Amino acid sequence: MTTPGSPSGQQTNLRKVFYQCQLGKSDLDSLFAMACEGMMSAQVKISTNAGETLFWKPSLAELVESVQRDAPEIHGDWANLTLQADSPSQERGVKITIDKERTEVNFSGIDKTWAFGQIARVENFLVSRGAVFSSPRYENTVSFISLAFFVGLGAFFLIHGVGDETVADCMERAKKASRNDTFFNVFMAVTFSFGLLFPFFQFLRRRASRARLKVDVDVSRDSWWSRLSNGERIAAVVVPLTALGAIGTIATAVHNLWGN
Repeated sequence: MTTPGSPSGQQTNLRKVFYQCQLGKSDLDSLFAMACEGMMSAQVKISTNAGETLFWKPSLAELVESVQRDAPEIHGDWANLTLQADSPSQERGVKITIDKERTEVNFSGIDKTWAFGQIARVENFLVSRGAVFSSPRYENTVSFISLAFFVGLGAFFLIHGVGDETVADCMERAKKASRNDTFFNVFMAVTFSFGLLFPFFQFLRRRASRARLKVDVDVSRDSWWSRLSNGERIAAVVVPLTALGAIGTIATAVHNLWGN
């Protein structure tokens, strides 16, 4: 945005970044209209990069029509969209950049009250559309650490005792601990179930809550479960049942082996 000239020589520049914004056609129309409020006769440019081509138009509807006509291979979720608007006097400006991961909002103006008011309104709007303030990559890291912990815990119990001198020593130790095998099996089953299924459902929830940019249809406002595809819902049922069945089979085999 161009820095405007002003008698005071000052301008307020505000910037915020949001993640996981789920924006459909009506959301984008409302967002862009809201962002441009207070800018009389604003010069508006809405653009997108499609492959090696930059498209831009003064309105979203015209841009969508142009892209669908000249780049028909671009459909479904768009990869990026940018709103650039400036008042004729260059005293107020806004730029909103949206991609598959984040939405960046910039407001500038010599009117401090307008700039702060606008960015607060846009923030409330985006939060109501699923926006969060931190990258989902942090949650992915937490889930990975959780999964690694439980896998490591299981590996520890599986290999614990391999330093015994003979197989007979290992079996003897196992038999001595057989009085606690029920508690042990239940504990391990619950631990592994949580360790495997918690990251899995976190993955599904994040997938349903990922950033969306749809310019020709609206985005569902229902629960994250309802936003999953049919295949993802089937996996959400089949995978836990399969995992629990496998854990139960392993626990039974271990019980039979150690109990004899």
